[in-house]
Amino acid sequence: MSKLELKGVSFKYPRGKRMIFQNVSETFESGKLTTIEGESGVGKSTLLALLSGLALPTKGGLFMDGEPVRDLTEYRRNIAATVAQGNHLFEGRTVLENVMYPMLLKGEDPAAAKKKAAEYLSDVKLDEELLTHFPSECSGGEQKRVAFARAMALNNPVILADEPTANLDKGTSRAVADILCSLAHDHGKLVIVVTHDMFLPERADVRLYLRGGVLEHE
Repeated sequence: MSKLELKGVSFKYPRGKRMIFQNVSETFESGKLTTIEGESGVGKSTLLALLSGLALPTKGGLFMDGEPVRDLTEYRRNIAATVAQGNHLFEGRTVLENVMYPMLLKGEDPAAAKKKAAEYLSDVKLDEELLTHFPSECSGGEQKRVAFARAMALNNPVILADEPTANLDKGTSRAVADILCSLAHDHGKLVIVVTHDMFLPERADVRLYLRGGVLEHE
């Protein structure tokens, strides 16, 4: 079982005077879907950035399986895969090529990468006919499925998502929730999601709320 830990983490921006959060400690475990809620502007995206390896704490530390995370590039490459709110798909590549890309970067044989990419896209229940389409030819919900398939292709133990159901209709939001639950429960991933969604936290194994710089269990 993998564990990702925040230990006594405090954070403020380099030119900021106020701590965004102070002395936050929390343990996240593989096989579980954790949601982080909170009002706008309380620091949810900043906290996700720390968990994603995009920034270092001002105080305290981030630990993976008991070891401190120091090399953020290595951490992002081999530990944490992040699905951004905007998906960040490559428009000049097809859906299939988008999912193949991280595997090719890691030196995977192209034929093997193509087969695995198709399997990941099948796992997120994307229609096979869309594999040769470009992202702009897909709906918002379809693009989100591609983004999750690409995160799966990294085969990293940690998957983080920032507002994955934003601007999606209720039916598509439920489909995304199904994918997140499957990643945790069926694939054994450690899944952390920042969300304003009313429905998604109801599906979570652990529900956290960030208020006043403190991370609390709901």
